[in-house]
Amino acid sequence: MQFKAEIEIATRNGVLNPESKAILQALQSHNFAISKLSMNKKFYLSLESDSKENAMKTLQEACEEFLANPIIQDYIIHIESITDSDTVSN
Repeated sequence: MQFKAEIEIATRNGVLNPESKAILQALQSHNFAISKLSMNKKFYLSLESDSKENAMKTLQEACEEFLANPIIQDYIIHIESITDSDTVSN
């Protein structure tokens, strides 16, 4: 079976994200009245697995080992089965 997945990774609440802070400061220095900014990353993947449960396990391992830092980041995985004519895009 083929699956497509969307993984969203976000810095946990209370953890400083230097990149978000720098962008917020740049916006504020250009007179944008923005008081808070947070950033997330999204990954779009295709994978083959014998079941949705095994596909989810594979994606969770990828997040824990490579895509996210589980100490300071949370992740959400959305997964669905696809047909051969479907593609993963953003």
